Amino acid sequence: MSDEDEFNSDETVESGDSADGGEGTGDDDLDELLGRLTNPDQIMAETSSYQDPVLGEMGGPAAPAWLGLRWREIPEELQQEAWVGLRRWVDWLIAEFKISSSIIPSCWFRHSEIVAELHAAMNLEYKTWEEKLPTVNAMWMWLPQLQSMLEYRLRPMVKELGSCGKGEHREPVVEARDYDEDLWEQTVFTRRSTATIDRPGVDEDPSFGRVRLITDDGELIGESDIFGVGPVRTGTRTSEIDLEGESVAGANDFSVTVTATHVPAGGSFVWEEAATPDGPWGVPDDEEGVPGSPVSG
Repeated sequence: MSDEDEFNSDETVESGDSADGGEGTGDDDLDELLGRLTNPDQIMAETSSYQDPVLGEMGGPAAPAWLGLRWREIPEELQQEAWVGLRRWVDWLIAEFKISSSIIPSCWFRHSEIVAELHAAMNLEYKTWEEKLPTVNAMWMWLPQLQSMLEYRLRPMVKELGSCGKGEHREPVVEARDYDEDLWEQTVFTRRSTATIDRPGVDEDPSFGRVRLITDDGELIGESDIFGVGPVRTGTRTSEIDLEGESVAGANDFSVTVTATHVPAGGSFVWEEAATPDGPWGVPDDEEGVPGSPVSG
């Protein structure tokens, strides 16, 4: 008997023993297996039973550790690697898109503003193709942004540098500002705080307040003037009510707009109607559910 026949024979015996023991049928095992395989938690979980380890290793090399960092924040131990990586990418970019030295000069790495543009562009180009799947990102983001960077930012930038665009490097002038330090201190040490205070009720007395500035130890630094908070204000003068009507020939209804001024708190409109100007007045049937009661008069 061959090894294969022996294996099949053992498998047959085990199946028979299972059936004789009444521990379950093949259909039961199949249902249990299908239940596990179709469980949403199992399908969505990132587990070794779901992800093929071989396929996981085919994702390609990870991005350089310095890519995705601000250029100024790249740690010291990665700076040389970042320079080499950016140099190689810029060389590829120049060759791929036939970019002249009037846009990216040969001394680009000596100009921080150009380095910032190119580093940002490298990040965008990497992000565009990172998923390694068909994508619209290249047409929507990478290529339009590349053109914008080359024509509308780098070209005028290099033109401003003068001889650099012609192959004659000129060290950039470091820009700095001569600050009024007194004015700066006044600004940076200024604090503002806003509080919303409820007004007293209409018939209540006004309240008063002040603001004190203290240190962490409770020492008084200064305090504000006293301010008053008056009661809730309401309309006190006689309300003026204006009407504007609109009538369109052929329409089955009439539109009217009412505007009232100096309406006191709690005031509301009550629409009434009557058959004659002398009344009797009442609320239309479709307005009976509206809060408020007819005003006699």
